[in-house]
Amino acid sequence: MKKWKSTGLYGIYSRMKVRNKIICSMYLVLLPILIISSTFVLYYNYQRAEQENRQLYQKLTMSVCNDISYLQKDVLDIATYVAVNDEMHQILKKRANAYEDNNLFWYTDTSISFLQDILSIKSETIKTLIIYPENGLKPFYQSRDTSVHNMDMAQIKELEIYQKALEANGDVVWGRVDAYEKGLYEKCRNNKLVACRVLWDLSKKKKLGFLAIGTDIRTYEEICRRMLQGSKEGIVVLGKNGEEYVRVGTIDEEELSWIQKQKTGGERAFDEGNPVCLRRENSYICYQQNDVTGIGVCYFIPKAEWNAKMKESLILPVCIILLTLAGSYPLSMLISRALSRPTAELCSTMEQFRNGDFTVQARINSEDEIGQLAATFNRAVSDIKQLIDKNYVIALRERESELDALQAQINPHFLYNVLDSFYWEAVGGGHDEIAEDILALSKLFRLLLSKGKSEIPIRMEIELITCYLQIQNMRFSKRVTYDIDMEEGMLEKPIGKLTLQPFVENAVVHGLEGCKEGGHVQVTGCRKDGRLLFVIEDNGIGMEQEEADRILSGDTRKETRSFMSGYAIHNIKERLVLRYGEDFSLTITSSVGKGTRVCLDIPEETGEENDGSGKEPERVQKI
Repeated sequence: MKKWKSTGLYGIYSRMKVRNKIICSMYLVLLPILIISSTFVLYYNYQRAEQENRQLYQKLTMSVCNDISYLQKDVLDIATYVAVNDEMHQILKKRANAYEDNNLFWYTDTSISFLQDILSIKSETIKTLIIYPENGLKPFYQSRDTSVHNMDMAQIKELEIYQKALEANGDVVWGRVDAYEKGLYEKCRNNKLVACRVLWDLSKKKKLGFLAIGTDIRTYEEICRRMLQGSKEGIVVLGKNGEEYVRVGTIDEEELSWIQKQKTGGERAFDEGNPVCLRRENSYICYQQNDVTGIGVCYFIPKAEWNAKMKESLILPVCIILLTLAGSYPLSMLISRALSRPTAELCSTMEQFRNGDFTVQARINSEDEIGQLAATFNRAVSDIKQLIDKNYVIALRERESELDALQAQINPHFLYNVLDSFYWEAVGGGHDEIAEDILALSKLFRLLLSKGKSEIPIRMEIELITCYLQIQNMRFSKRVTYDIDMEEGMLEKPIGKLTLQPFVENAVVHGLEGCKEGGHVQVTGCRKDGRLLFVIEDNGIGMEQEEADRILSGDTRKETRSFMSGYAIHNIKERLVLRYGEDFSLTITSSVGKGTRVCLDIPEETGEENDGSGKEPERVQKI
């Protein structure tokens, strides 16, 4: 029995927190209701989306068909105008030699100029118009795209489209003529959809001529392309007998072949009056045919595209279901919080203690088991804190004792007295130059110690640099020269101790030490727009810029000749970050054989900190 309780769903439930048990119970009640309601909502939305999708594509198909029919209606009106115009009939009935001396008879004896005006207005769609007389007169030709018509009437009569027009007995027939296809044109510039009609006399007993009006297929393609909703959809414009006129987008050839068979076969799958939407094996097909022109428009939608739109329609009900689940969570939380609040507060207090807060105390709200557990925890925390405090004080005192012993070993008083003795001995022996060097060394040590202060005036930092350069000049036998130029108004501004000196030391030790003829170090400083600008330059041996960048970044993975100085400079940069954050700029530029330049830009601060002694002593003070 105990083994059964510790395994399976019961075991998982028994190990849950109280709050989670309440939430789980509520969800077990809500889940069946949500499943039933969500199933109904999804089914309803799917059916509605299916119907809306069909209506959308039927409207798009109808719109394409209507736009194309509107263009073709203009062509039919022009063809009717030519067929019934009395002036045209008079010319087409004349003998072949009636206008031997007049090559402009189309313009003088007819209202062809009115027809030309109409063609100009419709020039975006209608590109050519040809009238072939049966009596042998010169054909009339109007072109808007530089296409050239065929002048031979005998060849025209051999064309398939002429035979279809003849069979139509005065009705307009349509046909596609591809660019550069010979027949109706000697040279066809663009793909055209041509409307042809045989011209008869009023009794329809005698043929008078043949009319061909060419329209630009690109206009039809643009109409179709505007209506496409997806990259994988396609539209095909078909003739009355299934012949293809226009194609745009992606077309399933098997489905198109099936449609053309339906158009030419005995069985009809399409209602020619109203748009229909059929579901095929690979695609959904919407079709509409115009009763006047006979033009049919087929819209192909791949099933993948169709299903993707259906999935989009299901996003809203799924979101509603998820929101319902999410909305039930606050309710369960309110109920569970009232029952599990004491346990949760105790757990939170323990977590704070685990993260290092040794002053935390659990709140005791009751005298039950949870209250007793909280009281025991509070006593344990107090005991642990007392133990930690006791051990920390002991360790701190041991560290202080070690520090005192170390400071006693390097007591500066002894150093000052020794240097003072050396100074007076050098003065007494007439070695003034050595005495000045000893005095500089004494000042250097005093400034370095500076009574333990980490921040000093710029004046003291400059004095430290001067002492250091004086000592180095002695070391290098006067081969090192230096120049320090600081703006007067910035000397009392505070700066971190040893901010500039390490760069000067780096310039001397690593820039000038290898120069036999010596070198020069220049330190300059100025104030600008509330900031302090410092430049340390030398004309020493320099280094590669890559090496300078490694020194500044503290990267010592590659051994460099300035390896040790890299630590000091990197430490300066870290001190600047701690003091100024990101509000400073430190750059090092160098070139082999030309020297090194260090630029430091820090914000100007106000401060009165100095060594407290007023003016600096001129020599070592005896202690």
